[in-house]
Amino acid sequence: MHLPRLVLTILLSAAAVLPARAEYPAKPVRVLVGFPAGQTTDVIARMLGQRLTAAMGQSFFIENKPGVGAGLAAEMTARANADGYTILATSSGPLTVNPWIYPNLKYDSTRDFEPIGFLGLFPLVLVVNARSPFNSVEDLIRYARQNPGKINYASGGNGVTNHLVMEMFRHRAGIDLTHVPYKGGVAGLTDLAGGQVDVMFEVASIVQPLVRQGKLKPLAVASQKRIPTMSAVPTIGESGYPGFQADAWIGVVAPRRVPAAISDKLATEIAKIVASPDWQAAISNLGAVTVPMSRKEFGSFIASERIKWGDAVKRANVRID
Repeated sequence: MHLPRLVLTILLSAAAVLPARAEYPAKPVRVLVGFPAGQTTDVIARMLGQRLTAAMGQSFFIENKPGVGAGLAAEMTARANADGYTILATSSGPLTVNPWIYPNLKYDSTRDFEPIGFLGLFPLVLVVNARSPFNSVEDLIRYARQNPGKINYASGGNGVTNHLVMEMFRHRAGIDLTHVPYKGGVAGLTDLAGGQVDVMFEVASIVQPLVRQGKLKPLAVASQKRIPTMSAVPTIGESGYPGFQADAWIGVVAPRRVPAAISDKLATEIAKIVASPDWQAAISNLGAVTVPMSRKEFGSFIASERIKWGDAVKRANVRID
């Protein structure tokens, strides 16, 4: 037998006994979340994990890793093996805000992640205590102009989304407000409901129960359009500031070098879930909306958001050492 033919026979025989490469996913997938359990990003991640588990036949389990402005989970994802078994469910902050406020960030949001799927826009609502004398954006701004610095606004912390949105609003309205940062939005809302602070932006999914309980009063939403679950509440654009829009959002990314076949499969399954009536109904009940995006479109969206929030950070003069 000629040597080349012998080599070919050996190679073919070896290939026949090698196990076929397992189809993804062949084991449970870890979904990192940079926030505590119960926060909106965590709730959405768990909704997605349940549906991906059912669709793909392996467990997609949530692992909460709060810290560094939700950036710890992003850092862990950036350093994870690029095999599709660690992905990140994230809000806008770790990818578009943190790069501007943390000088020693241990990941690069422009190069370390592969966009996978966009899960939804989560409008922020401008709310006051139910007993507040303010019944509209106009009331709030009139008082603020007559009493500079006397209105206190709460946020979930320096540099988080609701802090920056209020700074964008304050700048646009030309008013002077006093910032009171809290360790998380829920703590700020608790004091707002108790009358310790005057006003706050927070996502509709968290605000709506407190509005229904008569503890908070909504003045406006920061989205482009009114939201179905609070249809009587005007937008800030309708309240005298056309074009004002500042939504929170949640999406899924993976480590940058994940094979295209895996990224595409994940993206396809997530797109199916997001387009389903079940997901649409669940998201709508939270006051959120979905926006169909391809992986490329999601990547472009992240880039544009990074520019927008960078401008807001500069205006607010936020920097965390």
